[in-house]
Amino acid sequence: MRITLAQVEAFYWTVQLGSAQRAAQHLNLAQPTVSLRLKDLGEALGVELLERSSRGLVMTAEGRLLLPRVKAIMTEVQGIQQQDPAGAVVGAIRVGLAEGFAVNCLAPLLAGLLEDHPALQPEWVVSTSTTLESSLLDDKLDVAVLLNPTGHEKLALKPLGPQPTHWVAPASWKMGSSVEPKDLWDKPIISNPPPSAMYRQITHWFALAGIQPEKVSICNSVAVIPELVAAGLGAGILPTRMADRYVAEGSIQLLPSSPRIENGRLFLGSRAGVTDPKTVAVERTTSRVLEKMRYLEVDEKMP
Repeated sequence: MRITLAQVEAFYWTVQLGSAQRAAQHLNLAQPTVSLRLKDLGEALGVELLERSSRGLVMTAEGRLLLPRVKAIMTEVQGIQQQDPAGAVVGAIRVGLAEGFAVNCLAPLLAGLLEDHPALQPEWVVSTSTTLESSLLDDKLDVAVLLNPTGHEKLALKPLGPQPTHWVAPASWKMGSSVEPKDLWDKPIISNPPPSAMYRQITHWFALAGIQPEKVSICNSVAVIPELVAAGLGAGILPTRMADRYVAEGSIQLLPSSPRIENGRLFLGSRAGVTDPKTVAVERTTSRVLEKMRYLEVDEKMP
């Protein structure tokens, strides 16, 4: 029995997504079709490639030996599919952006992709980084800009740089020259829900002083939080670029803090072991646009 590309593809996506059902959904096939292709591939090679466990389908030793060759084949196939005769990167790609990043960077990033790769068709998803990580693992996204990702063995994370971050408070609050956890623990704090990157940053800052904030209001939209702060309803942390407009309007004040609130860490996340020309194109344009915006520059003079 000969080996077919369809069989190789079925094995690759079953391993990547953890089940024949998810592989079938990704390939727009019926699950029995994928299962048959997996069976035929094993018979053609004379070995068992997958076995069932409490975690679902897992590779056998023979499957693990085969996987690097399958990845190489799929990389070549994807490269052929996603380039036109002129060498342009073409087609749809699902791109996720952490919301605080998207507020400032989506427009210039879209403009940059239109300039660099006019045949690329990005489909944008804006959400919390935690949600985007799950979407990458569930094959609902191809690539995402993530803030302080928790990480997973099936994700490849490439660091982009720091996202400057500050405490912010209503302009009407009378605060000292530098705030400490003891100055804010009993004030209303507005945050994304746990286990978001924002929530982890806030609780870590208070934990450095052995303190827990007393009044935390949860809001799932980063973009809404500065509106709530400007309305005098509480303090929070925001990307500095996002807060700048409100500071200029006089509705929000930046709060120098001790210890300094930890800057966010931005990463480009994609599925591990998947080399996709469209993902590479998004990565390169993102790096170029952020450098042009000077978005990742940290003002060391600002406490």
